[in-house]
Amino acid sequence: MEREAVLYSMTGYGRASAEREGLLVEVEVKGVNHKYLDVNVRLPRQFTFLEPHIRRFVQEKVARGRVDLYIQIKFEGAKGKKVELNVELAFMLWDKVRELSSELKAPLPHLGSIIREVMTVEESVDEEELLDVVMEAVREAFEQFLSFKKEEGDRLRRDILKRLGRVEEFVEKAFSLAEIAVEETRRKLMERLKELDVDDQRVAQEIAIMIDRMDVTEELVRLKSHIEAFEKTVEKGSPCGRKLDFISQEMLREANTLGVKAATAQLNHLAVDMKTEIEKIREQVQNIE
Repeated sequence: MEREAVLYSMTGYGRASAEREGLLVEVEVKGVNHKYLDVNVRLPRQFTFLEPHIRRFVQEKVARGRVDLYIQIKFEGAKGKKVELNVELAFMLWDKVRELSSELKAPLPHLGSIIREVMTVEESVDEEELLDVVMEAVREAFEQFLSFKKEEGDRLRRDILKRLGRVEEFVEKAFSLAEIAVEETRRKLMERLKELDVDDQRVAQEIAIMIDRMDVTEELVRLKSHIEAFEKTVEKGSPCGRKLDFISQEMLREANTLGVKAATAQLNHLAVDMKTEIEKIREQVQNIE
């Protein structure tokens, strides 16, 4: 699927019509969130042969989301109609009616009532011409639809990158706070041990293990890596929604771990702020194609 590197929302709307002599086609397109691509084409029953062409066109333009197309086809005058008249049957009916009229000495019925019994009107269209007009309307509606998706995608991009920037700032602050917190905790523990006059190698090892458990460097390094991966994915454009959802989920997991291991209230509050922004990012990502 070759498209410019832009971010598309799964929400979109477009409407268009196309005309040919005696033929009017109206198309409405709506798009909403969906985990996969789900295309629904609503056509008059007698024109379902058009659906594979329309569906193939949509699949070339959209990677993910639910897309509903409502297509109305209207004929004017005799366009699209085929009239058949059984002349032989008409003569037979007329002869019988005349005989009955003579026997009953009743007036003859109107000829139109006889014709209605022997005439059939069927839909008769040039399928190639109809397909051309329908696809013309579909293409025009999709121009609006994709333009809508792009505008909404641009809005999502701005909001998401703004929030991602905040997360990145939180990560940088957390690096400084975490380093200070670990050193401060080590210093206080060592001072306390001196006060208690404890010189036990095993106790020192336990302190080292505890300090190591408080270290959140790995979580912060992974968060920075996820942020970089997120930004690069956004730059590549849609389709990227599922990948962004996965990355933001990993970011949230690291932020949760950071909160659990936080050695100070300040670092814990920072982890909470970080999770809040990442959760909002995840919400927005759900609407990206």
